[in-house]
Amino acid sequence: MNPVICYRLHITPLSPVHIGTGESYEPTNYVIDDGILHEFDTGATVAALSASEREKLLGIANRKPNTEMIQALQRFFYERRETLMAHAVQQVPVLPGVAALYASRIGQTANREADGKKVLNRLEIDRTGFTPVTRQPVLYGSSLKGAIRTALLDKVNDGQPARERKGLHEFQGRLFRYYDENARPRMALERDPMRLVQLSDAAWSGEPGLPATQVHLAVNRKKAEVRDEQGLIRKSQAESKDLYQILECVPGWRYRAFIGQLNLQRLDGLGQTHADRLPNATLRFDAKEIAQACNRFYQPILKREIDSMRARGYLDPDWDAAIQKLLAAANDRMQRGEVVLLRVGRHSGAESVTLNGVRNIKIMKGKDEKPDYLDAAKTLWLAANDKDQMAGLLPFGWLLVELQPMAEQAADWPELKAACAPHLDKARGLGEKLAQQRARLEATRALDEARRREEEEQARLAAEAEAQRRREEAERQARLASLSKNLRRIETFKDEFRARADQLRGGKDRPNTAYHDKARQLAREALEDSGWTAEEKRAAAETIAEWLPKVVAVDMKDERKKLKLAILRGEA
Repeated sequence: MNPVICYRLHITPLSPVHIGTGESYEPTNYVIDDGILHEFDTGATVAALSASEREKLLGIANRKPNTEMIQALQRFFYERRETLMAHAVQQVPVLPGVAALYASRIGQTANREADGKKVLNRLEIDRTGFTPVTRQPVLYGSSLKGAIRTALLDKVNDGQPARERKGLHEFQGRLFRYYDENARPRMALERDPMRLVQLSDAAWSGEPGLPATQVHLAVNRKKAEVRDEQGLIRKSQAESKDLYQILECVPGWRYRAFIGQLNLQRLDGLGQTHADRLPNATLRFDAKEIAQACNRFYQPILKREIDSMRARGYLDPDWDAAIQKLLAAANDRMQRGEVVLLRVGRHSGAESVTLNGVRNIKIMKGKDEKPDYLDAAKTLWLAANDKDQMAGLLPFGWLLVELQPMAEQAADWPELKAACAPHLDKARGLGEKLAQQRARLEATRALDEARRREEEEQARLAAEAEAQRRREEAERQARLASLSKNLRRIETFKDEFRARADQLRGGKDRPNTAYHDKARQLAREALEDSGWTAEEKRAAAETIAEWLPKVVAVDMKDERKKLKLAILRGEA
């Protein structure tokens, strides 16, 4: 007998799904343009920017790390978004409302505290789970297993209230029979039946070219209409405070977007030898029991949520019609345990993570008021395009999972594919838009890289020239140090005239100006100072004869006489 039974899982998201990772798209690492978020990293920034822009960026980054500095960084990147987009490592479509929110607030201050201190709207976008290598989304096995665990616990508990006061572990341990208050040790986790249920992470397997994620807003809405003393509809606390979240999600209606694996360990052959260390025999769930428990638990929650949203006018009518049609088509397969309804990720709702008969949900009230504890939440977090949206909203986190024995060949599900098809046209359009944009940006990137290579070459040549200059200067200084005082005086004269000739670029100074006077001064020193040797005088004469006509417009035949260069040469 095979000790492990394996199932292939085909997973279709039915609504936006966000499984948090603790990571975010930071507004200093992305820009949004034309409905697309472009994520870039530090290395791409360096490659994309010119030397002067990099210097400016460094200047901003070296400021005091406060609100103003972060705002300046945001504005810096946003103003150069066209350049940075060409070096993006990830492109994610965003809903129009999110793009408008970004454009209105990037680099701005969201509000002010009572003391006037600026409060920065950082515009972080929480990322959904993803694989670092492919950057594609992933459904973590732990999330799937947690949803299954909740449904199985609910099945075993069968609506009974909890009698434990010591915490969740004791309650779950009693239901799954791995906790015994009278035993030592009390907690025997090896007896937890969920150790026999193993789920892999589900990898992205969606249609090629289709955007795998999209950025939504999460907004909070009251389930039931409540009016105040004036008869006005009362908002939820989150609505009153204008609270919302920006989340990257896997969109709904992606046909078999993920593929994973379920392994069920079998212990039938072990007998009673290790019974004290094995899960209870009545709690060794097979695939059908798991599927039926999940459907029994999650289907009523989905129905109640749809009814509540429909009653308030929140629910997107197209989604409503599609989900009703799909659930009707899937009913027989769900009854047979071939298809499982699950709910995972953020904003799954308190009812989806607590058991029937046990729920004790904390309901926050106004300031200085004690919270209530009820068996149902009073608000919903819903996926939206705009933070003020009241209709056309979607619930978060619903998945449809097909269980297929690993030994069987994968077969299509035409009804599910047909249900997904109408929702994919827009997604395919986004995929084509992304492909066209990548092609355009690739040309920009090639130009940027060519410019960067040219800059690097120029920098290399400049560095080599500077190194050569330093070597020559060192050699000159060494040579000067070996000369006499008078010969150093002649070398200084040469350097000054050489520099002036470079400045004039073929032109010449008028006679009787500064450089003419320098030549006269050198000749006079060499003639009148008794400390000059015949060799030094001759060197002075030759230097004056060479450099004076290069800098000053003089008649050298006349100047030789006036400066007595023949005497300096020892010819007279």
